[in-house]
Amino acid sequence: MPLTTAYIAIGSNVGDRLGQMREALRLMEASGEIRILQVGRIYENRAIGMGEADPFLNSVIKVETSIGAEALLDRCLSVEDELGRVRTGVWAPRTMDLDLLVFGNEQCRTERLQLPHPRMQERDFVMMPFADVAPDLLVAGRTCREWAAALASEELRIKEECLWPSAS
Repeated sequence: MPLTTAYIAIGSNVGDRLGQMREALRLMEASGEIRILQVGRIYENRAIGMGEADPFLNSVIKVETSIGAEALLDRCLSVEDELGRVRTGVWAPRTMDLDLLVFGNEQCRTERLQLPHPRMQERDFVMMPFADVAPDLLVAGRTCREWAAALASEELRIKEECLWPSAS
């Protein structure tokens, strides 16, 4: 299968957030079918819609993969499970959250998967790191940079930590 470039949002707000995010990236690459090309800066933001939950750390990764979109989604869900994610509700704290945002030029609307991700343009904690890794990528008629600039990001803080070594 030819290689496809995909973008995945990654976040955590339970336990060792940064450590879990790093482990998620290690697990993604361990399959041998996914190669991390680039990682956005880490942003910290409040846990929206979760009451008094701890803040999230969020970023976006650019990957190259030899597997299809559904298989990549399955790998994301598997990594979430491996890192102890408990699915108690849509708006619940989580050890790991991996959302497939874009998979090549693929567009789909199934019960399991919607591509491009339907609500990413509304989320500063997604679009700011997405603009870090793909500022000129067109999504729904605008670049990631334009989507990020259009969003208020007053509650986002850029963290100094590095999530992943730079890809060579």
